[in-house]
Amino acid sequence: MRFPLRLLAAPLTAFVLAFPTTTWAQRVPLPPKDIRLDQLARDTQRTDISDDTLELVWLIPQRYWEASAAQQPTLSDEDRNRFLGQLDGYLLLASVRGEVGIAGIDQFASADVVRDGLRIVDAAGTSHAPLAPEQVPAPLKNLLSVLRPVMANMIGPMGDNMHFVVFASRDAKGRPLFDPLSEGRIQVITSRRAYPFRTPLGSVLPPRLDASTGESFPGDYHYNPYTGGALKDVAQPH
Repeated sequence: MRFPLRLLAAPLTAFVLAFPTTTWAQRVPLPPKDIRLDQLARDTQRTDISDDTLELVWLIPQRYWEASAAQQPTLSDEDRNRFLGQLDGYLLLASVRGEVGIAGIDQFASADVVRDGLRIVDAAGTSHAPLAPEQVPAPLKNLLSVLRPVMANMIGPMGDNMHFVVFASRDAKGRPLFDPLSEGRIQVITSRRAYPFRTPLGSVLPPRLDASTGESFPGDYHYNPYTGGALKDVAQPH
């Protein structure tokens, strides 16, 4: 299988420098082929620069992989399913931390430092630790080993020092830790700070329209932020 992983890394270059409710259950999500990967990457990344240190975390949902695969027309259905199967049941988090100096960002943190204290707090308030390296299956380990040199080629030292951490994608009751389509709020906790993520993500939903002004807004908006006018779903082609 040949999966062009440059598509995964590309959105990052532009960024570096609870439970479902009836309201959202009625929304029809965008097909994976129509999702803007750069927008989904922005929705799922957080960064902090403080105390002369930059930290970036990227929580990568399965929806991102599905969209990446769907938007590669040369990929066969068999290879697409095989690729997605390697990621099924797992939630990846990518993180990089480095000191900011006169010459740029250097003195990057090791994988052990990045993992220290790392956890996800889900919409129910339950804390989840990442899988130990020995718990990650070999096919997924192989995939992650390929991603780092791809990142290095795309964004240089930051990509070479980006570490991928694996979580189980569901809790003990089978509920997803991070569902881009459900309404809720989760947090990624590092040894430095907490990063909130609110769902649903606008990038996986069709845009919404203010009929009175003709303005279009991300799919997770309820109201026009400038006028307060209620937004409506934009009719999608069948």
